Amino acid sequence: MAFAASIGPLVVELVSSLSHPAAQRKGATLKARQDSAVHSLKSHTFLRTNQFEVQHAFDGLEERLRINSRDGLADALRERLHALEQTPSGLHPEILSLLLQLSDQPTFKSRLRDLDALQEPKTDPGENLTWKEIAKQDAWNDDPMLWQSIQYGDSSDDEELELEDSVASDSTALTGDDGPARNVQDLIMPPSSTGLLHSIRQAQAWRQSDTHGSRKVPVPEIQVVREVLFMLQGLPTTLFDNDAMPRPSFQMAGLAWQTHRAIMGAFAEYGRQLALVRRFAQLSSEAPHLQVFQDCVTSHLEDLDRAIATLQKRFAAPESDVTVSLIATKYELSSHLEPLSALSAILSKLLDAPNTSPFQYLEVMYQEVCMSQLSGKLHIYIFLAKIFLACFRVYLRPIRLWMDEGRLIPGDEIFFVTELDKETPLGQTWHSRFLLRHSSNGKLHAPDFLRPAAGRIFNAGKNIVVLRQLGMYTATQSHVEPSLDFESICPGDLQLAPFVELFGSAFDNWIQSKYGTTSSTLKEALFNKCELAATLNDLQRVYLSSDGSAATPFHEAIFDKLDNGTRDWHNTYVLTASAHGAFASLIDADRLKIEVNPSGQTQSSDSAQLTVKSVLPAITAKYRLAWPSQIIISEASMAHYQSLFTLLLQHSRATSSLTKHKLQSAGAMLDWTEQALYFAARNSLLWFCSTLHTYLATLVLEPNIIKLREDLEKAPNVDAMIQLHEAFAKQCVDESCLGSRLAPIRECMLDIFDLALKLERARELKQTGREMGLEPSSRSEKSYTAVLRQIKADFDRHLRFMCEGLRSVARASSDSRSAKWFILADMLHSGSQDERR
Repeated sequence: MAFAASIGPLVVELVSSLSHPAAQRKGATLKARQDSAVHSLKSHTFLRTNQFEVQHAFDGLEERLRINSRDGLADALRERLHALEQTPSGLHPEILSLLLQLSDQPTFKSRLRDLDALQEPKTDPGENLTWKEIAKQDAWNDDPMLWQSIQYGDSSDDEELELEDSVASDSTALTGDDGPARNVQDLIMPPSSTGLLHSIRQAQAWRQSDTHGSRKVPVPEIQVVREVLFMLQGLPTTLFDNDAMPRPSFQMAGLAWQTHRAIMGAFAEYGRQLALVRRFAQLSSEAPHLQVFQDCVTSHLEDLDRAIATLQKRFAAPESDVTVSLIATKYELSSHLEPLSALSAILSKLLDAPNTSPFQYLEVMYQEVCMSQLSGKLHIYIFLAKIFLACFRVYLRPIRLWMDEGRLIPGDEIFFVTELDKETPLGQTWHSRFLLRHSSNGKLHAPDFLRPAAGRIFNAGKNIVVLRQLGMYTATQSHVEPSLDFESICPGDLQLAPFVELFGSAFDNWIQSKYGTTSSTLKEALFNKCELAATLNDLQRVYLSSDGSAATPFHEAIFDKLDNGTRDWHNTYVLTASAHGAFASLIDADRLKIEVNPSGQTQSSDSAQLTVKSVLPAITAKYRLAWPSQIIISEASMAHYQSLFTLLLQHSRATSSLTKHKLQSAGAMLDWTEQALYFAARNSLLWFCSTLHTYLATLVLEPNIIKLREDLEKAPNVDAMIQLHEAFAKQCVDESCLGSRLAPIRECMLDIFDLALKLERARELKQTGREMGLEPSSRSEKSYTAVLRQIKADFDRHLRFMCEGLRSVARASSDSRSAKWFILADMLHSGSQDERR
């Protein structure tokens, strides 16, 4: 009950002291605020602080101090906690909880020597004075009246004393017992002159004039200047209302109404703009860059207030003759008012905009800086540019932390980089662990002027993360960071240069100072420590058959199992063992694994003998990349490698079926017609396979591989290396007629490969029948001959389709791939002409 009884007067006094003077004049409003505050405090539902949690928190703090070798600080903390326990109080948990909430990393930022500042300074008591020394200093010994005896005789002194005592008893004492008695009469000072009071009353007489009449109340110019200066400071005035609008009842003496209204309107506009600026400066914000913005605004408002105070001092206590002029006052303050007016326009846009992003003020400030420079307002341009750069330097703090250390501030919703999952596999660190944050409309969550550099900022931090995972990053790395203040970005000799170019150039240099070093370091680590070049060579040997001495035995081992009808031809261990035996001397064979997709395992060996489309596409080569190499070689690139591997395997299958049997001698030939048809078809198919192999080897794979090596050495960063490798794989796929636009041509090519298998199948059946001594019937003879003729006819038809299709697609394209398609079409067309001749 004592608390409830004492809180009321305290809250009433607090609300009264914090309320605006205008609100204090409104009794009902002030009373409502006081009652609301008292009710809120009396009916709060907040629980008391848990003293055991507070004690546990301090025990944990002491333990952390000792773990971090801060034993001295831990002993001091325990000593003071023990001393506090000697004087128990119910408020101790509340106070200690408040100190814990206000603390900022006390384990690392607290210093033991700071405790010395809490001790009371030891003052030197000095020498003790004696009455003898005082008497000597005041010359008491030289005063003869001091030692004279007092005469106690009849006199009127006692009566005077009684009279004085009676007067004193009738008066009211104004001081305590320990001081000299003072009466009301002592405080009454007779005025020496009333002229000053009369002059003040006369100067302020216009305030008491009737403002409801039709006549304007004349106001002296000095009073108008005084009211204007007060209004600009945000104080209540008589000439202006609460919204800084001029009151029409007053007019400056000796000035025409139109002129008075114009100049007062100009000051009123400044006042309304300054009110907006002052209101923004008083807002609370948690974002550091907004706090800096408010600090800059407050600093310039203080400059204006100092300039106004200087004017007031000049008018109130002139040291010489002073001319009072409202226009001169406006001119003298214009250097402060005009920049703040421009700042008010910016704040108006920000405060009125719905769903303002935390960095939108940076975008608006940047635009206004550029516009003020283009409009020729140099002082406003410099004013806004300095504020913008001060705010931007604070906005760069999370960017600097990301680019220097590869770390993100926990819970930061302003920076445009976010971490998806810390447990991401190492190989996916570059591609999947971090993400650029986008807004709901799909735009990057960053200021517009920063978006062109967002990619380099993003990659710089990822460079640090990867280097740290490789064990090649040390936090002691240092570099010179270019300054981003106004004097460095906009030197005096470049005032006419556009701010966009000056800022862009300076910011690019700032980014490059952090990005260039880490990019080159990571690139060197990938090539030297992680052996990226050797990995690319291994992929080319396995997937692109760059070394035929290893690829051919591996392919033949697969074909033998298919031709022999082996039931477990798709066994992963058997296929992988064949690959290891073929490539063991060239690559790290333990990384290679050969598998067959489930769709291919259901196919019979007979279907594999008739077409290259059934089983061979299901054979998959999987080369296990080291995780640093996975940064450059993406999954999409590996899919392109697999497509090329399948094409070369199908080509090898067709070539192998045509060349695995020796030609019969001329004397062993029984039917010259059949032999002629067979060799004609075989020759055409061999020529096609040879031509296609020449095209792939000399015009597609080898040139692109050489170009890839050269480009990777020149690549400035990891992203460029990734793009170059992906472009290389895509280029090889497209030029090999494996792209989506050339799907009909690819199918036609595979049909020709199937013709090679069909030819060999027909020959084997014919040869088997002869070896068994079967007499060929006329019907079977005609069927074999018909098969040979059909194969030749189908080959010519497919070849014409490929030539025409390649030319058609090449004419519709304008890139470098179309030239390769033209060359392939000419190669195939020339061969068909030779065949006809």
